[in-house]
Amino acid sequence: MAASPTIGILGTFADANVGDDAGPTALLHHFGRLVPGASFVLFCRFPAAAQERFTFPAFPVQRRPPGQTRSWQPPPGLVESFSQEPAPAPASRWRAWARAIPPLRFAVRATRTAATVLRQLPAELRFLWQSYRRLRPVDLLLVAGSNPIFDFFGGFWGYPYTMWKWAMLARITGTRLAFVSVGAGPIVSRRSGRLLAWVLRLADYVSFRDEGSRDLMRRHGFEGPAPVCPDLAHGLPFTPRPRDSSDGLRVGINPMIVYHGLFWPVGDRDLYRRYVETLAALVAALHRDGFEVFLYGTQKDDAVPAGEIQDVLRTTFPAAAVPEYLGAETVAGLLQLCASADVLVTTRFHGAVFGVITRRPTLAICYQGKTREVLQAAGLGEFAFDFEDVSHAPLRAAFDRLWERRGEIRVTLDRHADRMRAQLAEQDARVVALLARRGGRPPAHPPVTGR
Repeated sequence: MAASPTIGILGTFADANVGDDAGPTALLHHFGRLVPGASFVLFCRFPAAAQERFTFPAFPVQRRPPGQTRSWQPPPGLVESFSQEPAPAPASRWRAWARAIPPLRFAVRATRTAATVLRQLPAELRFLWQSYRRLRPVDLLLVAGSNPIFDFFGGFWGYPYTMWKWAMLARITGTRLAFVSVGAGPIVSRRSGRLLAWVLRLADYVSFRDEGSRDLMRRHGFEGPAPVCPDLAHGLPFTPRPRDSSDGLRVGINPMIVYHGLFWPVGDRDLYRRYVETLAALVAALHRDGFEVFLYGTQKDDAVPAGEIQDVLRTTFPAAAVPEYLGAETVAGLLQLCASADVLVTTRFHGAVFGVITRRPTLAICYQGKTREVLQAAGLGEFAFDFEDVSHAPLRAAFDRLWERRGEIRVTLDRHADRMRAQLAEQDARVVALLARRGGRPPAHPPVTGR
């Protein structure tokens, strides 16, 4: 092992979702302890935000449009228009005719793709050269969790191409590559799945954060060894404390912009509206029973459904108190926010994970199977509902059962959280051992003191 190795962390952190920051935060904490004197460098979409948040050198993982330093935020008028049925865009007669002839449609697409590649090739080659120089001094590159293995957002040229590019750069530079507790999917295109399976075969170590992710990549052709290890957030340094009985009965509800046409690749107005109305009805019922409710978000766009829930309460349930919306801006802030509740009702994946970390009885509305797996592993599988089928009556009945059993559930969560930490500690030791397999070049990036 090099006397002062350089460790890189690559992922979707320092973006719009605070939950995605949990993995790098845990990695920096544990690897800083396990590898004294190590230097760290970060690779993500928005390096300026990452360097500000984590205080380590950061570089872009892919080219961005000039001037874009933060994730896109639609203007308010555009968000409000989602509730209205859009007028169909008029299609030209020539375009309709071209689409009706498959060979012509293919030729047009191929011509457009070739023109785009030729136009962007010089800039991409410059970026690859810069990335090669930045990665060359790195001894170990850790790809953190939070879905770097998917094409649901961005398509084939989003993360599939990006992961392939960095895997090839790691192979060229001799950098050890480890995918640690990664999530996979959704994967829409078969070519994306095949490319991502190839990327994983290039890695020195692979683990998935859930069985569903591993099974998905098996179906796309990845057959290498890959244990299932908990999401990295479970390794966050956090000591929970029981809430004082004098604090009142407090429930945190985490809404999410699933199926919202502006934020989600697949929009469904009816399904999204039913979800908003279901959560509003739950808030009103809990208020009648004496609970204090707050809405919270792990991603900035969660404020959109939270605002719509508040609007439904004002119009449909005027007797109910309108809960405050609290948006967490840091991992520590999100942990404290979850710990301030007696019970959590979450939709986001990391909302469920943070429920386990803070030992709070948690009910989840699952938009993907990964969230259900979190609760099942914690012994709370009966409190996981499919997003498409959720309605007020069964949700409220499950909440009542969860509330009645909250004492025994907290004991179960204590034991479960300890098991998750132990599994992650074993994984850390295996990944650190990869450093011994690379020559000891001095790091090009000087050690930087970080949080």
